[in-house]
Amino acid sequence: MATTPDGGSSPVGSVDKALALLEILADAGPDGMTLRDIAGRSGLNKASVHRLLRALIHRDFAEQVPPDQRYRLGSAPLVMAGRFEGGDHLPVLFAPALASISQRTQELVHLGRMDGAHVLYLDKVEPERTLRVWSRVGKRAPAGRTAMGRAMLAADGIRGSALDAYAQATAARAAEPGAEVTPRRLAGVVEEAARRGWASEVEENERGIACVGVAMVRPGGKSAAVSVTGPIERMGEQRRAEIGALLREELARLAPAGFSLADTDRSGAPGRTGTGDEG
Repeated sequence: MATTPDGGSSPVGSVDKALALLEILADAGPDGMTLRDIAGRSGLNKASVHRLLRALIHRDFAEQVPPDQRYRLGSAPLVMAGRFEGGDHLPVLFAPALASISQRTQELVHLGRMDGAHVLYLDKVEPERTLRVWSRVGKRAPAGRTAMGRAMLAADGIRGSALDAYAQATAARAAEPGAEVTPRRLAGVVEEAARRGWASEVEENERGIACVGVAMVRPGGKSAAVSVTGPIERMGEQRRAEIGALLREELARLAPAGFSLADTDRSGAPGRTGTGDEG
């Protein structure tokens, strides 16, 4: 994890230094780090590091562990993350559905939710057969380039100019041919996902890989999505349609209480009311 963000100097240097220390402590894990090591890693002098650590300890963002007085991350970041997610434990709640879908398809299955203009990968279940695809829980990818993201955009009713930011986010890998998704194309694939109830992408997020995703919505809360990923030689047009139907079938049967499938929309109107990034 980087300790210095891109884009120049921070507008508040002391805050930036404290956040950098939090990232260092997060990387250190439960064993923590000595004051000397933290200072060396951060590039700050020991006196400054000690002062910042005392402030973080005061707010439970850091703690000092006896007997060697090493520093490690405190409880506050985890508490805040739990509040941000509204107390949900989506990987646990969706575990039966993910396991069943992976078993039936023998493909890699992901769970994700929106994180700004990106999809955050929350969990995965791998098939028994080997699939060479880069996949990591905690990874983020532009929503407009992923099946899960497109499914959630369709389900949440994101349309028109509200899609522009999602299209712009796909330009991060503009050096790669075909990596950028134009607003016009994104509008088309989102409308298609709304009509049929599932979204897809073929080699738009990773070369040689295709993906199908279905979104789950809940009243007053963030949507989630589940996808099936496989190599293009196993994920032709007919197979993608079959997996889209299977995903809807399994999620209707096994999704946690409070979540429901977004309605398919043959008229082209939004499947769920919304004009912004509800996630």
